[in-house]
Amino acid sequence: MTKKVLLYLRNSADTLHTACADSQRYYAEPFIRKNGWKLELTCRDEDIGEVVFTAQPGIHKLLEEVDIGSIDIVLCHTLDRLCSRFAVAQRLLHELEAKGIEVWAADPGVRIKAADLIDYYYNNPDGAIGLGRRRSPMPDDLYEAEHLVPLPYGYRYTGAYNADGTYIFGFRVLEHETAAVVLRIFQMYADGMSPAKIADALNAQGIPGPHGRMWRDATIRGGRDRRTGILNDEIYIGRSWVPGREYDFAPALRIVGDELWRRVKLRQDFACRRAAASP
Repeated sequence: MTKKVLLYLRNSADTLHTACADSQRYYAEPFIRKNGWKLELTCRDEDIGEVVFTAQPGIHKLLEEVDIGSIDIVLCHTLDRLCSRFAVAQRLLHELEAKGIEVWAADPGVRIKAADLIDYYYNNPDGAIGLGRRRSPMPDDLYEAEHLVPLPYGYRYTGAYNADGTYIFGFRVLEHETAAVVLRIFQMYADGMSPAKIADALNAQGIPGPHGRMWRDATIRGGRDRRTGILNDEIYIGRSWVPGREYDFAPALRIVGDELWRRVKLRQDFACRRAAASP
């Protein structure tokens, strides 16, 4: 029976020393054909550093396929493109082996087993860590969502996909209670209330601000040129910045409609002109 392969690609922030996702695919596909396997699915993540392993969309999809038993092999370019931490690799490989799923690295074209991980990470100069440099094992609580990069106010981490089936990078979804507060802020500002008065009103109502803090003028006003502050964050109209890319449009993340966004920008323009005209 032909073995079905899930190809996992992780783009690299350092293409001088690590193959980019397109290069990883270039070497992986001939390796699949050479072995007579069938490419069933390709999952891809951006290289965003130390984040919760299972919160990465590509890994999340990989684990879904493992659960339903749709694949026989997980293929990566090198093991560090799949798992950069020993503790993560150990946990993942034990889980895959228990389900009869093999892990292969297209470079150098070998099967990787859980029993080989110590040598691969610590003793192999070409391995994921190499040069004998040990890293402390990842603590278990680093798998929890609170250790991820904080999200803009109005969102939370989870598994989520757009209507067309493409993932929302970072697994962000609306947090409905705080998203409603964001919408109120935009409406109040567009209707003529200053950021300072909006902050006072929210504090008087006992509504916690970002990270549970009190609301402040600067939290709402921010800086338009730097896209900071509630009123300037384009995530609220569905624009999601992905490291190494431009803004991606993610309709499922939209809180503020185009007309309300336009009214806020017009009022900001008016405020800037009035401030410039003041002696």
